Amino acid sequence: MAADGDPLAELTASVRAAAAAVRGGVGEPSAQPRLERSRHQAQGDYSTNAAMLLAPVLGVGPREIAERLGAEIEGLLGEDLDHAEIAGPGFLNLVMTDGWHRRALATVLAAGDQFGAGGAKVCERTVIEFVSANPTGPLVAASGRHAAYGDALARILEHHGHSVWREYYFNDAGN
Repeated sequence: MAADGDPLAELTASVRAAAAAVRGGVGEPSAQPRLERSRHQAQGDYSTNAAMLLAPVLGVGPREIAERLGAEIEGLLGEDLDHAEIAGPGFLNLVMTDGWHRRALATVLAAGDQFGAGGAKVCERTVIEFVSANPTGPLVAASGRHAAYGDALARILEHHGHSVWREYYFNDAGN
């Protein structure tokens, strides 16, 4: 697993390192390769578009680049990768081993509530205003939902390192 405790950080770094090795210093891709969770289990655990980004740079078909990329990723991940398969125009689907999944889960569980904390690149001060409840009338379901949503959003931002000020208004100027 990656030093920062994020199981996907190592995988993302491996995909980017493999793309850089395949590129071999030739040109520069238009964007960083993405690593995404596959939508369907049959497509593996993760998928990357790295080969399609490298195709115009290297002047080679994306499926051919995906073959080289798969071999490079297998070398970097070793026993953590069950196999890599090419799909469609040049996507590379990655199937991780059970051992990788167990270690990823153990890393998440060991971090507990702190897993993913402090991930904001720039910590900002934020004001979240939510729920304008009128105490002179009935509290509608939407107000309850907004209270839960506003508080959850504030907690998520705080978890990632932002400074959050909550504003909860009582609209008591009514009837």
